[in-house]
Formats: sequence, structure tokens, C-alpha cells
Amino acid sequence: MKFLHKPFKARANDRITVSFSRPTKVILLHASQFKKYKKGQTYQYRGGFEEQSPVEFTVPFDGVWHAVIEKGSYKNPIQVDGNAELHRPGPETLNGTEQMETHQKYSGSYDDTLE
Repeated sequence: MKFLHKPFKARANDRITVSFSRPTKVILLHASQFKKYKKGQTYQYRGGFEEQSPVEFTVPFDGVWHAVIEKGSYKNPIQVDGNAELHRPGPETLNGTEQMETHQKYSGSYDDTLE
């Protein structure tokens, strides 16, 4: 089996975008499953045969993840070029703008009496 792959140290909810030049099988594997994949054993994955590039995966939990683009079978290889990129979520926003905290020492007088 021939394939392209790229490992990522990713956290939960990170996104991995995989782009490729022609229809092929595109999968995302956790490191433990990637070892099984390379040995030809049964493995669990996300993804499958994709015709449109790019494909985006959301990482379900922290760990090392492998984006894999298959290049056909050993006896019937295909020429595929591709790339994968990791995207981390941006800062929390409210109404589309990043929230910035500022702390300033209060210089006025403070009245704590109750009326």
C-alpha cells in the first residue's frame, strides 16, 4: 500500500484540513490506529473515499493524529499530491470581536454604606 501521511500533535476540537489533487481515500487516524494501518491490521478511522478537495476533520481528543492520503494499491498505484494543515480554534468571541480584559486601579473614593 502506498500513501502520503503527515502527523500532528493536536488537541480536542482542533481542525485538520487535507487537500489532494484527485479523488482518493482520505482518512484521519490516531497514532495507535496508524500503527495497525501500517501493519495491515484492522483499524479505526475517520473519513473515507473523497472526490472533492479539501476535506476537514475535527480532532475528537488530544493526541498524535495522522492525516493519510492513499495512493492506490501496491499493484495499481495512482499519482496523488496532497497536503495537510492543522488549525487551532481562535479565541472566544462575543458578537464577532475578541474580548480583551483591562484592569485599572480605581482612583476615586469608594462608598460602601448601604442606604
